This record gives sequence, C-alpha cells and structure tokens, in this order.
Amino acid sequence: MKKGKRVKVVFPIEYRLLVTPVYKEREKQIVTLFGLRTINEFSNFHYEIIVEPEITDKTIRLDIRGLRAPQVTIPGSGPAVFRQEFPDLHGTYALIVKKLDKQENSFTINITNERITVKDSPEDHFIDIVTNPEEW
Repeated sequence: MKKGKRVKVVFPIEYRLLVTPVYKEREKQIVTLFGLRTINEFSNFHYEIIVEPEITDKTIRLDIRGLRAPQVTIPGSGPAVFRQEFPDLHGTYALIVKKLDKQENSFTINITNERITVKDSPEDHFIDIVTNPEEW
C-alpha cells in the first residue's frame, strides 16, 4: 500500500476577541470589555491566556504571552480565556494583537457607549473580532 504525505490541517483563526460595552452597576459607568478566547478547546483545564494590554493615545495593544494553568486543580474543559475591562474608551482606535511568534493583526475599531464597530481588518488574520457576547 502506498503511503502519501500527511497533510496537517491548518486553522487560520486561532483566537476570538470580544469587544463590547458593559454597564457596571456598582461604578455606575460603562466600560469596554475585551475578552479573548482560543478557538481550540482544552480537555483537562480551563487555561488562562496571558496578555499584556497597553493603551497609548489612540492605540490599544494586546500582546499574547502564552497560557497559564489554573490555580485550582479542579479539572474542566473549554477554551483558554482572558478578560479585562477598560473605562473611558471613546472614539476610533487602532487595535493591534500580537502573538508570541511576533505575528500581528491590526484592526481599526470605533468605540461608543452603545456599541463597538470594526472599521478595518486585515485580509489574513489569526484572530476574529466579535462585538456581540452571544457570538463569543
């Protein structure tokens, strides 16, 4: 029997990023939630994505640094997740997401208290942006 080359399936989308306004009852203000999750799900633990966020002028940078095992040893399955809320974001921002291998995706987003809109996105991207929590 002839053996051929094995073709490794490549998933171009590795992450899904949720950007949405959220009303914080306690603080009585609207914040912008950034939630990042992996497309692949893990069967042993709920891993945490290590991200270094940085906001300067009208640029939001999310540098993905890797994964961290959970502090609790209770097993569970699901995607790796990162969540962070930022207050006082309004207007048009350049959103840059960078992976460990230095690959970057750059988006242009508009942030208002009512909704987030994606104005520009790269053709070849490893991250999908959604603005509705149900799509995340």
